[in-house]
Amino acid sequence: MTVEVSADRLPKGPHDLTRAQVQASQRQRILDAVLDVVGEFGYSSATVADVTRAAGVSRTTFYELFSNKQDAFLVAYDEFGKQFLADLDFAAGTTPADVLIDAAERLANWGRTRPRACRAFLVEIHAVGEDGFKHRDKVMRMAEKRFERVSEWLRSVDPSLPAPPRLVGRGVVAASWELTAQAVRAKGDTSDESREALAYIWLLGLTGRPAFG
Repeated sequence: MTVEVSADRLPKGPHDLTRAQVQASQRQRILDAVLDVVGEFGYSSATVADVTRAAGVSRTTFYELFSNKQDAFLVAYDEFGKQFLADLDFAAGTTPADVLIDAAERLANWGRTRPRACRAFLVEIHAVGEDGFKHRDKVMRMAEKRFERVSEWLRSVDPSLPAPPRLVGRGVVAASWELTAQAVRAKGDTSDESREALAYIWLLGLTGRPAFG
């Protein structure tokens, strides 16, 4: 099976792009491709040849930008994590509960729109070994920081709310990761159930109750 990457490819023939622009385009296509290829075939089975074919770049270009498959995958992993966490910052609503529900919808939507990349991010990172766990832990700590910021914001809205016990944020993030990973592995679209469960988990962790107000 051939994996195709949707990232824009460079125009054929002469163009006015600088070398830096060309390399930026090639780099992004490789990062998109390595996630999709790993999500499709699994980390152990995916090859550099699979990645370059999906990205539409030469093997020489790949090794000018990355040292090996693991290097490319871990860079792609970090950038994907930053992208989806940044997307959660745009969650909006008229009430705190609405904001959290919108955030859960955004998280579930990543699974719908980029299922192979999400599978690579949530499942296949384990196959990398200790280096993979280090990168996973780093992104999860970033998510914990967002939990802490949301907790502070909620307490500014309702000062009667107690601060969550230590490590609750870590538990909520870990539960969210696992729930989303199971949704990615499941057959069929479970995004509605995942969205509801994610909102419930976050509300419970942040307020001690599954509803706000």
